[in-house]
Amino acid sequence: MLGIHTIQSIPLQRGDGRNLRYVLQLQDPMKSDPFIILADDKFAHNTFADHPHKGMQTVTYVLEGSLTHFDSKTGGGGRLTEGDFQIMTAGRGIIHNENPDVGEEVRVLQLWVNLSSKNKKQPGNYQDLPSTDVPVKDIAGGHVKVFAGDVDGTTSPLELVTPFVFAEVHLEKGAHYDFPVQAGFNTYLYGLDGAFNINGEALKAFDTVHFDTVDHAETISIDATEDMTLVIFSGEPIKEPVEAQGPFVMNTKEELHEAFVSYRNGTFLEGAPY
Repeated sequence: MLGIHTIQSIPLQRGDGRNLRYVLQLQDPMKSDPFIILADDKFAHNTFADHPHKGMQTVTYVLEGSLTHFDSKTGGGGRLTEGDFQIMTAGRGIIHNENPDVGEEVRVLQLWVNLSSKNKKQPGNYQDLPSTDVPVKDIAGGHVKVFAGDVDGTTSPLELVTPFVFAEVHLEKGAHYDFPVQAGFNTYLYGLDGAFNINGEALKAFDTVHFDTVDHAETISIDATEDMTLVIFSGEPIKEPVEAQGPFVMNTKEELHEAFVSYRNGTFLEGAPY
């Protein structure tokens, strides 16, 4: 079994029209490599107006409600509803917004995945995975939805820049599953509902686990003590310096400064209007 490094219960924060749990915060990006943050975020219309990103990917999983996004890459936008999944590659720069309808709220998990210095230079793009197209692996007493990467031979159709796995595990009370983890991957787990044991440790919704990183393939032992749902995100560390502030994730302080300057002086999109 993959050893447990830390366990935390994630508190709810309220304010600015949001109900937010920071599952993973920007504290030690080398420890969480290749991940930067994970937010369990419920928000209302106009919480996120136009804002930039650079040097990373935003990975969005809609848990409740729906949202519409508009962006500088497509010149239009799209709509995500409950169960949909999206990877937005900011690359060398993108401006977007994400909004539920007026009077509505949306709850999402949003994970920021870092990019290598080379991949930070690529153009921005979107990949959407509708809920109806998400690969599902049936297991005894439950199922696994594979949004990104591969789990036991069930593979997401999304193309990845930084190798990572994002999966949701649902088990009925009394069911057991050994979730496979690739060698060298940095792995986290977050409970969405119910109660369960992880490697024998009793956990519940809103608990998160950071696992040890080892140089061989391993498994996480999951036992459902109630009907339960959790997500696992696991990625290959990039092992490059990280300088992150606000919406930008770069390699050096100079690059970070340049990103802020270019956004303020109108050259962020290489002169293209937005």
